[in-house]
Amino acid sequence: MSDDLVSKMVEFCAHLRREHAFNIGPRESLEALKALEIVDARERSRFAAALRAICCSRPEEIEPFARAFAAFFTSATQGVRQPRRARRERAESRDAPATAEPMQMQRHPDAESSAQVWQALLARYSPSAAAHAQPLSIPIDGLDAARTQANRLVRHLQLGRSLRWKPQPRGERFDLRRTLRASLRSGGDLLEPHTLGHPLRNPRFVLLLDGSRSMSEQAPRMLQFAYALCERTRRARAFLFSTQLREITRALRDAARARTYRLDDLGEAWGGGTRIGASLSEFVREHGANLNDQTFAIVISDGLDVGEIPRLARAMREIARRCAAVAWVNPHAGRPGYTPSARGMRAALPYVTSLISFEQMAALTKLGRRMRVTKVA
Repeated sequence: MSDDLVSKMVEFCAHLRREHAFNIGPRESLEALKALEIVDARERSRFAAALRAICCSRPEEIEPFARAFAAFFTSATQGVRQPRRARRERAESRDAPATAEPMQMQRHPDAESSAQVWQALLARYSPSAAAHAQPLSIPIDGLDAARTQANRLVRHLQLGRSLRWKPQPRGERFDLRRTLRASLRSGGDLLEPHTLGHPLRNPRFVLLLDGSRSMSEQAPRMLQFAYALCERTRRARAFLFSTQLREITRALRDAARARTYRLDDLGEAWGGGTRIGASLSEFVREHGANLNDQTFAIVISDGLDVGEIPRLARAMREIARRCAAVAWVNPHAGRPGYTPSARGMRAALPYVTSLISFEQMAALTKLGRRMRVTKVA
């Protein structure tokens, strides 16, 4: 990657932040540079699509992005003097005194190193644009619907019966002790017979939530569902990922107990770029031992990954091998004519049991018969 292209990418991200109020920090700028290692900049449409997935977090940002992209990355034959401008900036940086601001990038033999690129991005970044430290709120409006959805899912995905005897309205064993205790309320008459039985067991749930900028519009529904499911069953775990993976199960349950409906200190797991493959690989490495044939995995993501696609495929293959079923919730899947054309979505699709949208969440209850049970516990 040339110095000219690096400098232009840094300038482009700064322009989006300064002129169009895009919420872009140094990490998004570095993700844009890394996307160039995957997508050839000469392929204009793919280059624009990769940058749009990283820089745009809301639909209304797509049009300003397209105008800015055309202004910055139009070839010189169309009247934009890109090469001359880049040479002039390098000449000015060589003539500048040693006390010049560090934001001006100079040519070095190892200018492609990520450390130098990162230092340049930090120098041009304004901390006022950072939003990663902001707490993430779970909207109360619509939370009851999410609770109903979670209750229905848990009820329909029950796996089998436990070996333990527990009080049941129509159990197969007579419970003498509880029956005698209940008779004290009626003067010793056995009017309320009690029985014991083997209750149905709930499956394990694993939620993997895409917290990248491209999913910011879907964050309320995604977090409401995770909140409701972790509130409904203790056998659910939730993970949030963007450029890093973080478990938010305890944070969701603490928010449920305190009724705060807020998640704090999410770090790089929220609001950054998209590294689905790296995040899912980390999940398999750190938590894969807890997956078994009683686990139901749900991935909520749009599948826009600028990382290593083969790594995503390997992680999904391992998750599918260890779990009973894997559902992928893509917010675009319910649109007419939708096809999983994103590279990340195509890589994950062979290992997905069901691909649905948020509006089709009720279809998850049909996966109960696919849950493989080898033994009861």
